[in-house]
Amino acid sequence: MDNDMIVDLIESCKTPFYYFDVEGFIENYHDLNHTFQSIYKNYQLSYSYKTNYTPYICEIVKQLGGYAEVVSDMEYLLAKKIGYENCHIVYNGPAKGELLEEHILNGGIVNVDNYDEMIRICKLAQKYPQIKIKLGLRINMDVGGDFISRFGFELGKKEISDAIRLADNNENVSIVGLHCHISRARGVEAWSARTKTMLEAVKLYFDKVPEYISLGSGMFGKMSEELSSQFGVDVPSYRDYAEAVLQPIAEFFSETEDKPMILTEPGTTLVSRYVYFVTKILNIKTIRGRNMATTDGSFENLGEICGLKKLPLKIVRRSINPKDYQSVDIMGYTCLEQDVMYKDLRCKLAPGDYLVFENVGGYSIVSKPQFIKPNCAMYATGFEGVPIQIMREETFEDVFSKFVFQQKL
Repeated sequence: MDNDMIVDLIESCKTPFYYFDVEGFIENYHDLNHTFQSIYKNYQLSYSYKTNYTPYICEIVKQLGGYAEVVSDMEYLLAKKIGYENCHIVYNGPAKGELLEEHILNGGIVNVDNYDEMIRICKLAQKYPQIKIKLGLRINMDVGGDFISRFGFELGKKEISDAIRLADNNENVSIVGLHCHISRARGVEAWSARTKTMLEAVKLYFDKVPEYISLGSGMFGKMSEELSSQFGVDVPSYRDYAEAVLQPIAEFFSETEDKPMILTEPGTTLVSRYVYFVTKILNIKTIRGRNMATTDGSFENLGEICGLKKLPLKIVRRSINPKDYQSVDIMGYTCLEQDVMYKDLRCKLAPGDYLVFENVGGYSIVSKPQFIKPNCAMYATGFEGVPIQIMREETFEDVFSKFVFQQKL
């Protein structure tokens, strides 16, 4: 993190705001990508747009050679606007939009989630018999416990067999790949288990080497000790993950000349640590022994992780006489009791000070509702260290231009 840059932005820009660490993001991308490619040459990184679809970030991924992983028409259109060819866009998700057809007809990568979706695609194939359509199948994963994932086909069941049979009945449709995605199991053991399941699917449903196998996302990313210690486990390295999944795959296909492309679809792994949120302390009050500091930001700006863990944060002092608090809750601007950004902070603090929250790149900007206040601006380090605005603050017009204002009853 460029501390001087953030201090300069505090001096010159309206809070709250986000800051994107470009250099750190690129270094992290190269580390993940090179680690996986060093073990399995035919590895391809595909960035999860739903995690953080800031165009500036997506454009960097494209320049670095990453694919775009999208789950809606909105995200698909963004990838096209950035300049992606369809063959480098992976369209996933359980409820694909109308532009799925365009994507398929232009050679895009598609992973089918359910039987009804296969029916839809086969109807398209019958309408355009001259176009060869290649598909992947999304495989459902047992993540253990009492949680049953709703995504993909369950191995060995009638639905997946019927879907394959339906595809086989169309001469211009072929199943060439496999895909899975798990977000609740980030350990190496879980990644080993998903790899085993995917290789079992190859045995069951492929009579030749698939063109690709996508292992989805869900790796721990890089984080500070302050955050990683809260997970109660030893956070694996990228090499730990790569060895656990790619070595078994390489061994499985060791006797074949052709090797499948192996994809992962990192989102939080890539971006979370490299976006910061800066907010100002507006007031501090004490009610029945509870100290509460209200900011001009909100827990919605931080993403769901702030409700699960205590995010690392730094104080940029601007007050003259801060008070020493043994415990103060950092609250957001909304009218919600649950708008808690950090509980039980022990610090010296006063109105006018600033807080810099770390590790907020995932599911924050994309999930921030237009509730009470629209979203804030985002900045990044530009050429020669000069800050640039990569997202402007939303306005009244951004929120209300879509509504109809009734002039007369």
